[in-house]
Amino acid sequence: MGSRFLESLREVAPMLVQLFEDGVVLYATDTQKFILKEKHNFDTPLAEVGKEFSKEGAIAKAIATKQQAIMELDKSLYGVYLKSICFPVFDDDNPGRVIGTCGIFLPRDTAFALRKMADNFERGLTETSAAIQETAAAAGEINLSAKKLNQEIMEIHRVSSEIAKVLDFIKSVADETKMLGLNAAIEAARAGDAGRGFGVVAEEIRKLSEVSKKNTEQIRDLIRSIEQQVESAIKASEIALKACEEQAAATEEITVKVEEMTGVAEQLNTLAQKI
Repeated sequence: MGSRFLESLREVAPMLVQLFEDGVVLYATDTQKFILKEKHNFDTPLAEVGKEFSKEGAIAKAIATKQQAIMELDKSLYGVYLKSICFPVFDDDNPGRVIGTCGIFLPRDTAFALRKMADNFERGLTETSAAIQETAAAAGEINLSAKKLNQEIMEIHRVSSEIAKVLDFIKSVADETKMLGLNAAIEAARAGDAGRGFGVVAEEIRKLSEVSKKNTEQIRDLIRSIEQQVESAIKASEIALKACEEQAAATEEITVKVEEMTGVAEQLNTLAQKI
């Protein structure tokens, strides 16, 4: 009863561990305890010759299942992340009987750190993507509001132009009324006493015409002031509208880039889980 493999392992173990540059502990056990330990650039108190192995670890599992067993151990247990890979060793005279195991312990701090970084990276990008989408939605609403404001300002400008046309017409009527009042006064003077009453009416018409013309000019001045302010508002609105459109376009481009990066992060996370 025995295994020539385990006997040979004692000879080749010092050479095998040199293949693992990042460090390794190579071990062999019988069905109860460690019987061989060879280390390189790394050590763990788990594997000490003569020490019984855990009944819940990869070694016990390999013996029970008669198959390869792989297990990862948390840092909280031994101060370092570990990966245990264990193979059952069978009796040369009775191939169905497990008489021990052979395996390795690998330090996994780098792999676990990479997994954590990949997971944090992916989570951060997901949160960033959600925030950017909210910003994009807000930018879209602002863009629509800016367009609506620009349209409303343009409508005010159009109405101001229409009012100016009406004022021109009122001024024209006032001028005509003034001329009619003047002509009526002349005719009333020619009529003498008979036209005196009509002359009073003609004078009042001329006064009303003057007042209308004066009010028209005042209203025109107000319209000009409004138009100047509207023109300034139009320019500001156009600048704001352009800025909103550029922001919306930039946000959309950033969203696409973040989505691409999120895809890369997912692939990185998948690869990290396989290491």
